[in-house]
Amino acid sequence: MTEQEIADLHAWADGRQDRAVRLRIVEDAMAGLSVSRSAQALGISRPTVTAWRQRYAAHGLAGLEHRPRSGRPVRIDEADVIAATLAGPPPPQHAWSARGLGDHLGLSHTALVKVWQRWQIKPGATEPTIVLPVHPPLSCHRSELLAAGAHADGRAFVVIAEAVPSGQGRAGAATAEERQMRYAALTAVMRQAHPEGLEHDARHSSSSPESEPSHRASGASRPEAATNTPSPPPPFAGRWSGRRIHVVTWGDGGAGLSGGAQLHKAPASMSWAATVCLLAQLELHHQPQRARVALDTLADAARGLSQAPTGTPFRWLRAVRGETPPRRRAMHRAFDQMELGSFNEKLVIEAVRVAGTLSRVEIAQRTGLTPQAVSRITRNLLTTGFLAEDERRSTGKGKPRVPLKLRPTAACAIGIHVDPEKITHVLVDLCGNVRERRYLAVTPESDPQSCLEWMTRTTTEAVHAAGSLGTKLLGVGVAAPGPLDMNEGVLLNPPLWSKWGDFPLRAELSRMLGLPTLLEKDATAAAIGEHWLGSGESSTDFVYLYLGAGAGSGAFLNGDVYRGTSGNAGEFGELTAYAIGQLTPEGGPSMVPECAPISAVVARAGQAGFLVPDGGLAYDAVCAAAAAGDQRAVSAIRAVARTVSRGAVAMTDLYDIDLMIVGGPAVLPEVAELFLAEISTAVNRFPMARRARTVRVTCSTLSASAAAVGAAAGVFNMTFAPRLRTHNGGGV
Repeated sequence: MTEQEIADLHAWADGRQDRAVRLRIVEDAMAGLSVSRSAQALGISRPTVTAWRQRYAAHGLAGLEHRPRSGRPVRIDEADVIAATLAGPPPPQHAWSARGLGDHLGLSHTALVKVWQRWQIKPGATEPTIVLPVHPPLSCHRSELLAAGAHADGRAFVVIAEAVPSGQGRAGAATAEERQMRYAALTAVMRQAHPEGLEHDARHSSSSPESEPSHRASGASRPEAATNTPSPPPPFAGRWSGRRIHVVTWGDGGAGLSGGAQLHKAPASMSWAATVCLLAQLELHHQPQRARVALDTLADAARGLSQAPTGTPFRWLRAVRGETPPRRRAMHRAFDQMELGSFNEKLVIEAVRVAGTLSRVEIAQRTGLTPQAVSRITRNLLTTGFLAEDERRSTGKGKPRVPLKLRPTAACAIGIHVDPEKITHVLVDLCGNVRERRYLAVTPESDPQSCLEWMTRTTTEAVHAAGSLGTKLLGVGVAAPGPLDMNEGVLLNPPLWSKWGDFPLRAELSRMLGLPTLLEKDATAAAIGEHWLGSGESSTDFVYLYLGAGAGSGAFLNGDVYRGTSGNAGEFGELTAYAIGQLTPEGGPSMVPECAPISAVVARAGQAGFLVPDGGLAYDAVCAAAAAGDQRAVSAIRAVARTVSRGAVAMTDLYDIDLMIVGGPAVLPEVAELFLAEISTAVNRFPMARRARTVRVTCSTLSASAAAVGAAAGVFNMTFAPRLRTHNGGGV
């Protein structure tokens, strides 16, 4: 910590007894005390110490503030507790402890343990199983949400069944960041669809301020007129014939829905909105790719309800697999010439990466390689450690097939995001797991050379800490705000960061590290990361809308990243200016304040009368207030998102895409739904070809670290992506 940060911390706690413990927690961390010793000295639990340390590391002083509360409710919404359990804790923790989640939700850990026992859940399980405490009880292991509906008077239902086995392993597993992002965003939108459910959002709050490092306010219930108009039931019988269907009902919401399905009555301790969210979390664990598309359509249906007359019932029906052909990324086909052996090896690695696991027979079918060639290539890749055998799976008659999967420890890469506010440094393994994550706070006046010295030192420490994995480092990827000179590896007059202009970033860092170094525009890096590690991995075309200190876009078109001639494709600010008619007297595009989303939100909230703290805490404070229902903060975020959405419309028409991924530091979990709602509405309302396509708008699976993780993924993409020509403008 800097001397100024220490002074700010003491000034924040001066004369405030309620902040003394949090001050001591941070001071103990500065002194190098372990969590256990700090907890023992202060007389509090270890999860509480860990939670406050993490909040300060992530958000500074804003992280030490108490979250607004909605008062002491009368009941616990057990479904929301289970949904939060499945979403998981912030990294680097992998599973909630009872005390940790209790502190996070403002519950006593004994009450939380009783909820876990009733639902028979084991936190941290890779394939979690829960038992819904409905009547009769319903066990859910690999459940699939098929339909959901609700009336304004409280009647509601959900329809679920066990997922049909695909015969393949999980591909593109949902990260903790993605699960938490979707939990927050989906919770917000589903409560809008069923406001009566808010009356049941009743988590018991703790009386000890130090035991509540985080608490989501439930907001106020919005009265709506009830409707007695019957709605036609979804066609369950023919739609999912052959599957055992279960319908969970609130009130008489399941009237007329039986049709051979088993009915279950929900207790008052689980709300409809939270139950939908926990079923979504279950799907993200066992079939993430299918779940992402279904949950995006569910959120769109809930958003659409806001445009309908008051009292309109909510209805969502999952598309049956096969109704619309799956969009597969165009796969390269095999070359059998000996000199292209490396290409075919990359082809096999790519096929396995996209699918998650594949048998040798399936590899041959997808790539066009002969069985003999597949056998030879996979044998080599198993020997060199790039592939590993998964559990055998039976296909009926004959010998069970042996699926192959990527070995995460086969290679790693460093990703660095250079930003005017913070430099993010990550070490990522071949399967996208972030093994090390570190930050350096910077200002527009920070010296580039000292920052590079920190990057060099941090890289050395991260590689050493990774052990044997660190010996397999492929290179370093750097993501930076544009415009860039890709040939020279320098930033060209970056906004908000004049000292970095024309600095030989790529060459100097490569010299200091002695490693191959790539330089990408931050939005392009985020797109590469999403393609390799996130929700864009199987899509042919998509645009990544990156929102942070600035706004940018990256594109994956025809199966490869699109950089443009100079590496500066996707300039978003100028396109937005033209879209909203904000021009200079000469007719050129002028600066659009909203294309610096973080500062624009803070400025608008301040203009509306919101008391904004100074420094880097301001945006977090506005987002926390928006999550708590402060209309000044909500309006500020919506206004910025609405302007950004007009640029997104232009991008949609320009590329003719049907998938837009939204992420970056500005898209925090508590406000993600505000951004997604405005952008989704615009790109499906205004484009010229709106009748020919529906654009799916989804949140990034890589969250705020998208650019840094994407920079590391760029190294993997350059090394392993099968291509007959290499877009080599970004590396040395």
